[in-house]
Amino acid sequence: MQTDTSGARSGLTAFFADLGANNGPVVSIFPTGLRRHRVTLGFGRFARQCIDQMQDAPAERMTVARALLRRAAAAGSTCTIAPRQDLETWVVTSADFGVEIIVPDVREPAAEEEIARTADAVMVPLMATLAELIGYEDAETEAVEFGIEGRVTMGVVTRRERSPRNRLLCLSIHGHRCAVCDLEPENLYGEAGSIIEVHHLEPVSNLESPRPYDPATDLVPLCPNCHRAVHTRRPVPWNVEELKELRQHAGA
Repeated sequence: MQTDTSGARSGLTAFFADLGANNGPVVSIFPTGLRRHRVTLGFGRFARQCIDQMQDAPAERMTVARALLRRAAAAGSTCTIAPRQDLETWVVTSADFGVEIIVPDVREPAAEEEIARTADAVMVPLMATLAELIGYEDAETEAVEFGIEGRVTMGVVTRRERSPRNRLLCLSIHGHRCAVCDLEPENLYGEAGSIIEVHHLEPVSNLESPRPYDPATDLVPLCPNCHRAVHTRRPVPWNVEELKELRQHAGA
């Protein structure tokens, strides 16, 4: 990904370096109105080949892309998908495809730190949405089939590698609220609250061989305290309902 920071105080534009701004998608952030950012996604004039490639994306990549776009949209007050599409069923149909997300309550819209915050919350998942459809592989998941958890990697300690895609999709589906105690860390700690963790209902370390995970049913978000608590029982951790009961009895 390449960003144009020449006008960082008035806006920010990002595109994929190998495609350039004319041959692929472009995402931009600009201050608009009072205390708002306008984030747009569109295509360059010569992006036909890239659009054709995105239209051929397999169903599993489309699922991830929609989840990532929902994540980006959640940071704004409104999300408009052209031409006349919705968050659940959108597809890239032509060069007319576009997204506009309005981010409200921005204290100083032209400030670099505020633009950076919107970039992290909206631009990054938007670019990830596009990368998923184009078929780019994240450096951490190169040569790993989509959705496969538990690939063994060799390091100082043998460990199981977790799929970053599954984490993103889990949080997009379930949100950032702990499935056990209902804590949403960002509501409590503000900017320091991006600490929610993803728990595998079947421990990755117990897998004999990699298998596909369904983030909707196999993964849940947990706060750090609850995540540590479920793993106090070995080799099979406490499940979510069991830990809820332990909390209720402890507080009785």
